[in-house]
Amino acid sequence: MHEQDTRNPYQPPLAVQPPGGAPGVGALRAPRGIPVDAVELFGPSWVKLAVMSLVTLGLYDLYWFYRNWKAIAESQRRTDIWPFWRAFFSPVWSYACFRDLGALAGNRRRALAYPPALLAAAYIALNLCARLENEAMLLALLVFVPILPVNSLVRSYNEDTFGHPGDADEWSVWNWLAVVFLGPVLLLLVAAAIVVL
Repeated sequence: MHEQDTRNPYQPPLAVQPPGGAPGVGALRAPRGIPVDAVELFGPSWVKLAVMSLVTLGLYDLYWFYRNWKAIAESQRRTDIWPFWRAFFSPVWSYACFRDLGALAGNRRRALAYPPALLAAAYIALNLCARLENEAMLLALLVFVPILPVNSLVRSYNEDTFGHPGDADEWSVWNWLAVVFLGPVLLLLVAAAIVVL
């Protein structure tokens, strides 16, 4: 018996992902225009990144690396990336993270404002400032600054892909508690360092 064709003849053909699975190049798209393999990256506002980095003495930067390494591993479907350890050793892995985020989030209209190697060198140098015994050790508080251009690109990518800069903009209870309790501690530490030095 003849089997009836149940396909809709007026339905547009589906796009096929190219060989090699290059993300963003002819990738399949969901009904709302979002690539099927798109991963939301972690990109808080620059104010939140700066404040949280300062009050946590750089620990928030490790969280930023952790969340983005998770996204990179998911987007590349790699199991050999251990986000926790790459974040823990972020000075060693900063170049790779900046490079991969630049490649993932960059497109023909947007690119990373500075070379990943320059940003990684600045990040490493600011981390090393914490080991100094003079006023320059306070420069370590600015360790978030080399992350800002990458974070800006990540936010643009989220905006272009998902229609919003990400879910990292909201201040959670933990964020507010860190600001309220650790902010005064930061001020005391800075004041003590200035007096001693």
